[in-house]
Amino acid sequence: MAVLSLDERIKKNLKEIYENKYAPLKKIIDFVEQYKQFELSGAKDLSELFDSKTGKPNEVISTHGLPGFFAGDRNAATVMLMLNPGQDVALANNPMITYEKIKRGFEVGKGIDINSLEAFISTYKESSIYYGEIDKDRADNFDLKQAAFLKHWEKCGVDFAGFLDDDYKKLGTSKEDVAKKDKINKEAKRNVLMQKLSMDLIPYASRKFEGVNSKQMQLLFPYLETLFHEIFRKKRKYVIFCSAFYNKLFKQYNKWENNKWEIKELVDEPIPSDEVFENKSAFCTPITIRQIDNGKQQNAIIAHTFPNQSLPNAYERMEEYGRFCFDEWKKAFGEI
Repeated sequence: MAVLSLDERIKKNLKEIYENKYAPLKKIIDFVEQYKQFELSGAKDLSELFDSKTGKPNEVISTHGLPGFFAGDRNAATVMLMLNPGQDVALANNPMITYEKIKRGFEVGKGIDINSLEAFISTYKESSIYYGEIDKDRADNFDLKQAAFLKHWEKCGVDFAGFLDDDYKKLGTSKEDVAKKDKINKEAKRNVLMQKLSMDLIPYASRKFEGVNSKQMQLLFPYLETLFHEIFRKKRKYVIFCSAFYNKLFKQYNKWENNKWEIKELVDEPIPSDEVFENKSAFCTPITIRQIDNGKQQNAIIAHTFPNQSLPNAYERMEEYGRFCFDEWKKAFGEI
């Protein structure tokens, strides 16, 4: 076989790209340029919330990618609320990433129906409900972190499949034990995604959620009210806000002249625990949320320390943090 020169190899590969009969290069470029022309209005409006060294909104929050509005059972007893889908913005904005998400759909091989707007919306919602099934074969530390946190929340509705049970904790590093642990992890991950309701404050992907000051928070109030509206759609057993940022946001929201809900902290300061970490405290705050026009009320808790960077792979520490938060829940609201 003849040795290809650099020029020959360049020509060979670029010819394949340029002359592909199914997707000529110009057609691909035209498609990408057309894709860039649209922007999700909500994401564009929120782009000013975040600090950006470049000043380019698309590098701060995804204005093109498929939003992540919820995952799991919308009628679940337990609701966990994060801040945003943590994903690289450029990756989320990539049209092929959106295409792959749509192709996978709520059932492998079926895809999301885009033949009509109604079908698109309906199958998008189904894909969000069944996301745990779609993604069941992929290990994910963040999802297992949620399972670890909920492990001791009585009657939370999640089957942990043996995750963090005594036998699980005894598993070693042998090939057989690793395989057992992997199987349990994947089932626990699937269940925690499908048997509770997860929502983010904003549904648009961004790598970080920081740089938001009190004057800018009003932009988030409509999104917060969407969360409250969904929470209050039915009575929930547990509502858990998984970031200290919610504490700041609630204080500002209570001052808003148009607020439709009122949040009351049941303690003067966040409750500390010195048992989760060796050298610093973990915190939580029990709260009540009241719908002003009808007086309906929902118990909830702010898990300030949930996003802590020390906890992603330390499942037993997250288990202890969740136990601490549940104990404070029972003190505030009574036995389950």
